[in-house]
Amino acid sequence: MNRVDTYSLLSQEGYLISSCLATGLTELRKADVHNKGAFYTALFNLSIGLERLLKVVLIIDYMLANSMAAPEKELLLPYRHNIVKLYSRCVEISIKRHNPLRPCGDLNSIDKEILRSLNKFADKSRYHNLDSLCSPTNRIDPLESWGNILVRVIETDVSNKRINKILCDARSVSTAIQDCTLVNMVGLSKKPLTLEDALAIPGLHEQGVRFVILRLVKFFAPIRDLLSDISAVAFYKNDSPSPAVPLMGEFLEWIWDDRNYVLRKRRWP
Repeated sequence: MNRVDTYSLLSQEGYLISSCLATGLTELRKADVHNKGAFYTALFNLSIGLERLLKVVLIIDYMLANSMAAPEKELLLPYRHNIVKLYSRCVEISIKRHNPLRPCGDLNSIDKEILRSLNKFADKSRYHNLDSLCSPTNRIDPLESWGNILVRVIETDVSNKRINKILCDARSVSTAIQDCTLVNMVGLSKKPLTLEDALAIPGLHEQGVRFVILRLVKFFAPIRDLLSDISAVAFYKNDSPSPAVPLMGEFLEWIWDDRNYVLRKRRWP
């Protein structure tokens, strides 16, 4: 494969990764118990975008070590769709490149759970509903997994004042309309919701997903920096008039690790 081919293909991959991650964050921002489809769209796009982001790091690292030659398929085959294994390999690359990522073991328990959930969805549970129809399984439903994550994030990151306001408002409305309202809904865990639950949980989820997104952006940003650094090294190699690798960081400049900015933002990029 010549240099023009690698440059073009990696550029296209950059657009794809950027689109997947941006769509995933945007859909996650809209997701709640009344909009379960947005959770699935977010899971598909975030897991695919993260997997491909990590694989591009592996590819460019290989090219730098092999006179900018593109790798064979065998480089990525052992990883399949396993995001945790890919991330661990990128941690090794980051140490070698003097831009270290945090090892999985150094992530806090909620961030580990988010990463494991994306990994399970990418590697095993993206067909959970269809697989369960054909053959019952003990694997946890991806929506239930994200419901558990949201509960932990809400308890940890959302202020008690805001939580109490949401619960109090839901309780007041529930009391006012309970005699003329019937609720036939289930939550992310498939358990039936009371009227008060149906009124409170969307507001709690809206707060929770803001902080999940903040955690994701904080996780993505160092990977983006690593990709930006190694692609710049590859871009400026002087053994050819045309670069074999684009400046990949440019595709992900919109990943801005600023707490106030991320918590306010509803649509990416």
